[in-house]
Amino acid sequence: MTKEVHDSLLSDLQEFFKDDYSGHDFNHTMRVYKLANNIAIQEHANLEIVSLAALLHDVDDVKLTQSINYQNARLLMNKYGIDQATQEEVIAIIQDVSFKGNQSKSPSTLEGKIVQDADRLDAIGAIGIARAFTFGGNHNRPLYNDEKPERNMDETSYRQHQSSTINHFYEKLLLLKDMMNTECARVLADQRHQFMVNYLEEFFDEIEGKK
Repeated sequence: MTKEVHDSLLSDLQEFFKDDYSGHDFNHTMRVYKLANNIAIQEHANLEIVSLAALLHDVDDVKLTQSINYQNARLLMNKYGIDQATQEEVIAIIQDVSFKGNQSKSPSTLEGKIVQDADRLDAIGAIGIARAFTFGGNHNRPLYNDEKPERNMDETSYRQHQSSTINHFYEKLLLLKDMMNTECARVLADQRHQFMVNYLEEFFDEIEGKK
């Protein structure tokens, strides 16, 4: 990917995500892109594939768009003359990157594993906490309530499930640390996971009036 293509694609993505307030905005894409590239360098992966998949990983997300057969990613790659073999490798990564409850799976390639790790890292830690409450507010979810978290949901149940933002930590975010694929991501995930654990302890202390 030349610098000209890279810069033009970033401009397209900035326009694509300009109206997103769910935590899946252009800044999220760029954080995933930077994280994925940093991990790819350490893991000696194909930077071209990692970069493209990271940049395009959310353009066909079912939470954000009604696109069919990854049409947004395909349109953008066709626009910039990305060869068919590369396109199919990128699409294969995008298909597997999202969390799908107990039907989540790890991509088959190193490049896919790296993009999935980067996306999941952005869902935890300080940024992850901010994104969780942003998404919850955007989707009219309560901050917290007395409902118990749902465990072991399949993809359909997970997609349809409406829960409080605090329950989302137990239904997804606290599970991600043990789902990382690469050693680089595991190190980062440990730190971010502990930050969330500490935050939740403080949250419940304050809810119960202990602090």
